Amino acid sequence: MSEIENPSTPKRPLSNAAKYTLLFASWVFLSAISFYLGMNLIQNDGTALVLKDTAKAGNANPSVVEASTPSLGTPSEMETKENSENQLTPQESAESVELPGFVPDENVSFRSSAWSTDWTAMKKTVHLYNEIHPFIYTMKGGLSNNGELISSWSSTSRKERVQELRALNPKVKIIPTIFRWENPKEKIQENIGMGGRNDIRDHHIQVIVNEIMTYGYDGIDIDYEGMSCEKKEKFEEFFVLLAREVHKKGKLISVAVHPKTPAEKSKKKELQCRGLSKPIALDFRENWRGPTTHDYAFLAKHADRVKIMAYELHPRKYHNPGPGPQAPNVWLKDIITYAKKRVPTHKLYMAIPTYGYDWALNCKASAKAIYHSDAQRIKAGTHKNRQPTDINRILNEENKVANWKNLSKFADIHKNRTYEDPSLWYTSGGCDRVAFYMNRRAFEEKMTLLRKYDLGGFSFWQLVTDNDPEINVYLSKLVQGQLPPVEKAKEEEEPKEDTAVPANDTKESLKVSDSKSKTKTKKF
Repeated sequence: MSEIENPSTPKRPLSNAAKYTLLFASWVFLSAISFYLGMNLIQNDGTALVLKDTAKAGNANPSVVEASTPSLGTPSEMETKENSENQLTPQESAESVELPGFVPDENVSFRSSAWSTDWTAMKKTVHLYNEIHPFIYTMKGGLSNNGELISSWSSTSRKERVQELRALNPKVKIIPTIFRWENPKEKIQENIGMGGRNDIRDHHIQVIVNEIMTYGYDGIDIDYEGMSCEKKEKFEEFFVLLAREVHKKGKLISVAVHPKTPAEKSKKKELQCRGLSKPIALDFRENWRGPTTHDYAFLAKHADRVKIMAYELHPRKYHNPGPGPQAPNVWLKDIITYAKKRVPTHKLYMAIPTYGYDWALNCKASAKAIYHSDAQRIKAGTHKNRQPTDINRILNEENKVANWKNLSKFADIHKNRTYEDPSLWYTSGGCDRVAFYMNRRAFEEKMTLLRKYDLGGFSFWQLVTDNDPEINVYLSKLVQGQLPPVEKAKEEEEPKEDTAVPANDTKESLKVSDSKSKTKTKKF
């Protein structure tokens, strides 16, 4: 019999080498267990994708996937300098925000709101807004969709940040945005029922409603942009159904729409779009994908807020129409003229940009977004500061105009116009440049214009830490109802002068792969 088979045979003691081997193996095993438990403790919850329509009370909506980086987009391409929760330093995360000495007056006739990806800015200025749109949601999927969403805030952050904003401003309405810009890699198809996929559309609606109720939002903001004309009727069907479900819960629904200006009577026509039951009446100038799909009058019947993205008149992505302001009053007036005849004024909000662009005049350098700190840096050097900006006069006075190819060939666009927007004319790296930007003076003039037309309010695209701090002084008076009354504007007729939006995209896609910190565009 072997020693193993004989129970009476005494066991040999382990050698020192065997003891060390066993000790080492035990240490490796315990280390692995500790690492596994530690990783699970620091992981965000809710990362698994589960197809369910009903979220349990108190838990994250399982049909919303958390993104580590925002997948949203513009000032023309999400260039916020501080927009992601992952960018906050420990000091910023722990920083306490003092309660303001006032809260917004709910009875003001002109309300302030803002889209934002910048959590620091939201915390510090939430008391200046009646409504905040955290720009945190987009659609899961690219060329096809399954109804689900992606959020740039974790489930825990969504709960905690809603509570924190309400603690700072108990009267603020928190209405987060779902953003998607159609482009070659991302579509808005099945989510609105295209291709007969009403099942996905209905699931998409349920996911949205679950998200509203799970996190206690005051509503939802739908920002589906750049859609081709054949999606018009399906988008409208989707919006009606969503609005019905949102209103059943006692919540608000807001919609962001492309800017439109009235067409001259002699140029009004119809657009025959394949797949639609009837042609689209082109009573507006902007005949390109996006505006053709957003029917102001139809959407206004079902939305509580209609927010017109009045910016990107001179987008940096395109060489035409060259340098200029993003939302001059001369253009805003035309947008208001068109919108007021189709949207009740108490629902109508005008979205104003907080940024501008800095263009090269005589070299091939790309245009770039400019904010308050950028303007201050340029002002610290040699420059010419113009406000108001009369480009015709500048072209006549400057002796370098012949070399300003990026501006001189578009001189006719600026003919007979003086912009309230400020501009800086300077030289950098041997290249002449012009930067249009936003400051308090220009902002006040735009707000005065909007108030003259009795609009419901304005929205900022977007609220960032690097906005002109003087604007906050103005906003504190606005939300407390302390601004002097303005003379009301007379009803505007259709403009004779052509102030059409260039046939370009108003908001660029805000994708994780190419987003800077803001875009968005529009914008999320």
